[in-house]
Amino acid sequence: MATKFEQVDEAEKDAPGVEPVAVPVGGQEITTYWRKIHHDDLNPAVTEDVFTVEILVPVVGTEEYETGETNEDGSLVLATRPCVTHERREVDLGKESMDKFLEALKPFLAVSREPQPIPAQGRKRKSKASA
Repeated sequence: MATKFEQVDEAEKDAPGVEPVAVPVGGQEITTYWRKIHHDDLNPAVTEDVFTVEILVPVVGTEEYETGETNEDGSLVLATRPCVTHERREVDLGKESMDKFLEALKPFLAVSREPQPIPAQGRKRKSKASA
């Protein structure tokens, strides 16, 4: 979760979410108090009603597959082809950022469908994503 820390006065040390931090200074230890604040990743000023949103991001890469042919030594011939894999990401959004995100997705959601089961295919080995 997107987090920032705000130093608070000692008078607020017992408030919810406030934690003491001991800092050594010149042979002494001084205690300061900090509040952890969750915020919108796009607009850190927004700290109310912030939710973590999980995003599955497509990544273009390559994969190895067996061609069905055999090498001279009897092993299977491997080749590569483009593929799309997915990277799981998270972003913390307040209401305004969430509305913008959903608005940007609208044309894609309008033409989307339920995912189909993945058919059994030949053995694949995924390699790094293309740059």
